Amino acid sequence: MLASKVYYKLNINKIFELMKSIITVLALVLSLGLANAQQGGQRKQRSPEEIAKMQVERLTKELNLSKTQQDSIHKYILSSSTEQQKLFKDNAVNSGNREAYMKSFQALREKQNVKIKTFLNEEQIKKYDELAKQRGPRSGGQRGQSPNNSNN
Repeated sequence: MLASKVYYKLNINKIFELMKSIITVLALVLSLGLANAQQGGQRKQRSPEEIAKMQVERLTKELNLSKTQQDSIHKYILSSSTEQQKLFKDNAVNSGNREAYMKSFQALREKQNVKIKTFLNEEQIKKYDELAKQRGPRSGGQRGQSPNNSNN
């Protein structure tokens, strides 16, 4: 009888230890998940200078831009990025019509793409257009439209 009580008590202690371990692991997983979600939501806003520098570096690498082209494109992207950032801040303040904001932003991106092409030669323009197709809607293309037919 005494042996069965001791055995029963040992099993209960093992069960409690196991439950503590499970709860600890669950708490750890939950806290890591929350920490990761918070980091994902806080995306760093780049300055127009950083944006212009990064885009010119990428375009120089992909299109083999001359120094004159780099300077011209950098100057234009800097002003365009400043305008985009102002549009973003205005939308954040007004927080109203997301669709109107997206149309305005898209128009700015298209204007930027057209202007950048004025600094490029024919070969670079072809490659720039190919790169834009690869990047999809973020590079100035329309969502849901195929590259070959923009009148869907």
